[in-house]
Amino acid sequence: MNIAVIVGGGKGTRMNEKVNKILLSLADKPLLYHSIKGFNDHPEIDEIILVINKNDINETEEIIKKYDFKKIKKIIEGGEKRQDSVYNGIKAIDNAKDDDVVLIHNAANPFVSEETISKVVKETKDHGAAVAALKAKDTVKEVDEEGFVEKTLDRAKLWQMQTPQAMTYGLAVKAFDSAYEKGFYATDDVSLVEMICRKVKVIETNKENIKITTPEDLLFAERLKTGSRIGIGLDSHRFGGEKPLVLGGVLIPDEEGLEANSDGDVILHSLFNALSQAIGDRSISCYADKMCEEGITDSKEYLKVILKKVEEKGYKINNIGVMSEGKRPRLEQHHDKIKESLSKLLNIKDEQIGLTFTSGEELSAFGKGEGIQVFSVVIVS
Repeated sequence: MNIAVIVGGGKGTRMNEKVNKILLSLADKPLLYHSIKGFNDHPEIDEIILVINKNDINETEEIIKKYDFKKIKKIIEGGEKRQDSVYNGIKAIDNAKDDDVVLIHNAANPFVSEETISKVVKETKDHGAAVAALKAKDTVKEVDEEGFVEKTLDRAKLWQMQTPQAMTYGLAVKAFDSAYEKGFYATDDVSLVEMICRKVKVIETNKENIKITTPEDLLFAERLKTGSRIGIGLDSHRFGGEKPLVLGGVLIPDEEGLEANSDGDVILHSLFNALSQAIGDRSISCYADKMCEEGITDSKEYLKVILKKVEEKGYKINNIGVMSEGKRPRLEQHHDKIKESLSKLLNIKDEQIGLTFTSGEELSAFGKGEGIQVFSVVIVS
């Protein structure tokens, strides 16, 4: 079992706000929402325990209910210091086995990636403890009490610790118990593992995985969340076969269909690839081939797969541009129907869709009427 302990038991005083920073708005949702979602949606995370300042528990419960975070099992009151809060969360885990993985994550780190979580889980299972970190980019010097440089540290060996920081449950209990016996408090969780002479595996996290500490950090996070990304998609098919011609989810009557295992809808296929590229995902074939084997040939069903991924990553479609090349058929007469269909499929307005057609002037196989080629461009934010 893999358990995430998400810690937001502090007050966030450096934000100079009246409310805890984890409840401040980021892209129209509480900061805490973004930190929970990455773990709640991750297929390898079995349950989540939240450790929250007692003054924020009621509002946290409302967030959980509103966004239906089903993996959250408990909300625990935070302790006097961060280490106390983490320990409260670990002790709240029910029926844990020694080899279960406990991932400790700051509620103020809203951008941890699915890949980072997976790597931390794997390395913890292999080594007992692991931590997500960023390579140091700047030269770091050790300075004495009077402000003079004592030595320059080797930047190649320096890493900035982030979260999640993970350890097996048995090792976590041992490390925290030992720390309290010695009256030892650390600035990060895996330091307690180091204290009992156990090794910790460091994995490089995604560069956006930073802790929100100051108002400037929150502004940077807002830009990350609301920034735009562009994707370009391409697909083409030759004419042939007995299937009808379908473009953009619209049946084009009295025209020869396209060769394909699916319905051959080149417009929807190119849009899939554009959307996938925009969010850093894979080609349509990685999903459609298997669906075809299962008898699913409607390209609208393929499009639903990538639209769900776009939504899960927190993006919305700003606008799309679709350009078709082919000598036949003349598609301008179907312009409005195709645009209306795309508007419904993508849940965007007509004015967010640009749709153009070109004959190709017999300069390519498509221009000679052998098939249809479609380019798509999408902007998501």
